[in-house]
Amino acid sequence: MKLISYLNQQIPSFGALKGNRVIELKARLGNRYPDLKSLLASGLEEAREIVNATDGDLELSQIQQLPVIPNPGTIWCAGMNTHSHYEEAKDHMHLQEKPKKPVLFLRSPATLVASGDDLEKPRLEPVFDYEGEIALVIGKRGRNIEVEKALDYVAGYTPFNDASARMYQIASNQITAGKNAHRSGGFGPCLATADEVDLDTMTLVCRVNGQEMQRMALDDLIFGFAELISYISEFAWLEPGDVIVTGAAEGVGALRQPMVKLEAGDQVEVEVSGVGTLVNGVADQPA
Repeated sequence: MKLISYLNQQIPSFGALKGNRVIELKARLGNRYPDLKSLLASGLEEAREIVNATDGDLELSQIQQLPVIPNPGTIWCAGMNTHSHYEEAKDHMHLQEKPKKPVLFLRSPATLVASGDDLEKPRLEPVFDYEGEIALVIGKRGRNIEVEKALDYVAGYTPFNDASARMYQIASNQITAGKNAHRSGGFGPCLATADEVDLDTMTLVCRVNGQEMQRMALDDLIFGFAELISYISEFAWLEPGDVIVTGAAEGVGALRQPMVKLEAGDQVEVEVSGVGTLVNGVADQPA
């Protein structure tokens, strides 16, 4: 299934995509679940039966998409988690060796925007940057999860744009400011459930104004999906609706020669094979 969150006549809802039509799961499930996160926590079998039995209730054009999980719990992001990005950044950042354990930072849910919405460039930021990544959404609660069982905790996969305000990121040795600019986290368009995704062939491509900037296969990850889940669960409970953003490949704008900076009017696409394409414009911070 490909699950989405959206507004229908300004009322929050969630459903499933079938082609260009939307199956209104919230209504069809009797409004027993207030949001997609609560549905994930309850399991997806009933929803899957509904999706298999209907062709849809609405045209996609009739709804306004929201971030795929509008109210996630914790958003864990893995920094410097691809071999290619480490290689392009090591001299610039004076790195001595690849991480021995995942390097993690947090994103605020308030930073998220849906596919189709604009990312917002902070007024004083000279180097606003893209980072196309793959995000995992957790489907069941877990702690001290073994690597071999970790993927059983994944509800599904979705594209993510970890857009970064580089001036704020390098202003201190803590990168929180640069990774939490208002409306800087593209998240969507849909959550492809784990049973329908082929991890052996999954690839990510990020484009800016139609030009390919990043391309990643999963073997580029230093710590794979299962390793990230297992490591985080050593010290924290993972809950349904938590998000793990897994890392960006080489090709980020700040490390290109010449540098590529996102400006108002640009468009960024993050495509994950078998999942979908996240599309965000770029706008200046309103006056």
